[in-house]
Amino acid sequence: MSGGRSGLSPGSGGAKRSIVKCISSAEQLDVARFNRLGLGVEIQDFTEPNLSFGEQEEIAGRYRRLFEGFKGIKSLHGPFLDLKPASPDPLIRAVSYERYRRALQIATALETDFIVFHSQINPFLNEPALRDRNNRQAGAFWDRILEETEYRGTILIENIFEKDADLLKRYLRTVNRPNLKANLDLGHLKARGAGLEEWLGELKDDLVYMHIHSNDGRYDLHRRPTTQEIARLYSLLDRYRLNPVLALEYPFDHLEAELARYR
Repeated sequence: MSGGRSGLSPGSGGAKRSIVKCISSAEQLDVARFNRLGLGVEIQDFTEPNLSFGEQEEIAGRYRRLFEGFKGIKSLHGPFLDLKPASPDPLIRAVSYERYRRALQIATALETDFIVFHSQINPFLNEPALRDRNNRQAGAFWDRILEETEYRGTILIENIFEKDADLLKRYLRTVNRPNLKANLDLGHLKARGAGLEEWLGELKDDLVYMHIHSNDGRYDLHRRPTTQEIARLYSLLDRYRLNPVLALEYPFDHLEAELARYR
């Protein structure tokens, strides 16, 4: 994995934190500045479902040229709208497969360290046999697609609607792939009223990445976290001896000043 240098996090006892900035266009990636700051990048252009194949190729080409001189962590967020790899409907599975396959192809071409996909877990399917069947179907999906693609980075599965950490933990255990790990999205947790410490405790063996943003406890607003929220996060990460990549998934203008809050 490529990795930029990272600074010392406040109150972390000297632990180094790897920081990534989420962007939605190549114009937002200032390679020289990111390299100077030891900052990684998560590109989210490819979450847009209306991009044509030609548009995807054009965007990927821009990033390929930029990445020639890029020194930091590279991540790509895959598509998610209306996709369900473990759907019982074969047509929905087929569309999901093509969307995921294409994202993995782009991530392979860009040599990203990580690619993010949503878990697509429906927490209202709470009958144990149904949950187990969905997880087995997800496992079959990943077995097939990873045999047919050449991606060598880490695939991150991100919590969306789940309030119970055990749902994602069971998903990862059933799929049982060494390169499938957890991306814990803090904004999604807060919007579901879920407990951060519970999730960190449950996912500690699989957690390698986090999406950092906040909200009002109801809607997924992608707001800037407060200083108190950052301090509590760092305290819990230290308690559980965790050092995931922290991806800042909210808008801000002053890059150096914002990074100083995390270092």
